[in-house]
Amino acid sequence: MKILVLNAGSSSLKFSLFEASPDSERVLANGEAERVSGMGKAVASVFKQIGDVPVEAVGHRIVHGGDRFYQSVIIDSEVEKGIEELSILAPLHNPHNLEAYRTARERLPGAAHVAVFDTAFHHTLPPRAYVYGLPYEYLTQKKIRRYGFHGISHRYVSWRFAQLHGKTRADYKMITCHLGNGCSVCAIEHGRSIDTSMGFTPLEGLIMGARSGDVDAGAVLHLITHESESPARLLDVLNSESGLKGISGVSNDMRDVQRASDGGNERAGLAVDAFCYRVAKYIGSYLAAMNGADVLIFAGGIGENAPAIRARICAGLGNLGIATDADANAAARHDARQIGYSPIPVWVVPTDEDLLIARDTLRCVLKIPRE
Repeated sequence: MKILVLNAGSSSLKFSLFEASPDSERVLANGEAERVSGMGKAVASVFKQIGDVPVEAVGHRIVHGGDRFYQSVIIDSEVEKGIEELSILAPLHNPHNLEAYRTARERLPGAAHVAVFDTAFHHTLPPRAYVYGLPYEYLTQKKIRRYGFHGISHRYVSWRFAQLHGKTRADYKMITCHLGNGCSVCAIEHGRSIDTSMGFTPLEGLIMGARSGDVDAGAVLHLITHESESPARLLDVLNSESGLKGISGVSNDMRDVQRASDGGNERAGLAVDAFCYRVAKYIGSYLAAMNGADVLIFAGGIGENAPAIRARICAGLGNLGIATDADANAAARHDARQIGYSPIPVWVVPTDEDLLIARDTLRCVLKIPRE
C-alpha cells in the first residue's frame, strides 16, 4: 500500500511517501515545504513532487487530540469536527493540520485519511500527573489539565529501543528526551507514559528553541496587570521570542547558540547552561517518579546531534546512575547507539515520526491492533 504522510507545522509541511505492508516499509520520497503562506499551497507542492503515484492512504499528524482521541483513527465528519473543536487548545497547530487534511482530501477523495495524534500516547497519564492545582471544576468543566505532546516521537523511540533488544516497551522503564526546536521529556513505565514535561499546551516544561518552558503564572499575570502587556502579545513572546532565542539574543538554533557561547558570549552561555540544567532536573524527577529507570534515551535534532549538550546534561546525574562515555558519545554516527554504559544505560535513538504515522495509518486501514 502506498501511504503519504503529511506532517504539518505552523509554517512548514514535511512529507514522506511509503510503500508499506504489515511486514515492511520502504520510503519512496520525502521532503519539506518551508515558509509557506498556506497549507493548501504546501500540499499542492507535495503532490507536484510525488507526481501520479497512486496513493491509497494518507496519514496526518494532528497535534491535539484533547481527552477525546486516545489512538489513531480514520477521519470522518465526526472526527473532523472534533479536531476542529479542539483547535481552541492548539490554535497554532490544529487549524494547519486540518487545512492540510482538507486539501489532501480534495486531491485524494477516494483514499483513507488517518489522524495520528501527538497527545494520544500520553492518555495513560495518571490523574496525579495530569491534574493542576486549580479548582476541580476547571478540570471537569473547562478541561484544563496536562495533555503532553511529542507523543509520536516518544512512542517511536521507546518502541525502537525495545525492538533493537528483541523485547517490547512493557519490559522497560524508560526516560526519553525529545530535544529539538521543541523539547520534552517523558517517563515511560512498562509501555505507558506516566509523566511528561509538556502540559496543557506545548509551552510547559523545558526551555526550547523559542518557547519559554516553565514560567510562574504569576509572572505572566504581573506583566498583564502592571506592565500593560496584552495577552496576545505575551502569547507571542512565550511561543516565539523566548527560550534559547530570548535568553541568548542570538538564535533559536542550539548550534548557533553553542558557537556564540564557545566564543565568549555570556548570554549564550547562560542559555546553554539553563537548557541543560532544566533537562537534567526533569530526568532526575522522572527517576524519582518511576523509582529508577532501565535506560535514558536522547532523540530529536539536539538529542541526536549535539554530543556536548548530551554530556553536559548527564554530567550532574552521576550519583543517580547516569553518565556518558566520552568516546562513544563523541563518535560521529547517526544510527541508534549506546553512549553510556552503567549503571543506567544511555542511548541515542533517532526518531522517525513519519514512519510511525505510516505504520498507524496502515493499521487503521487494515484494522490491525496497535503495537
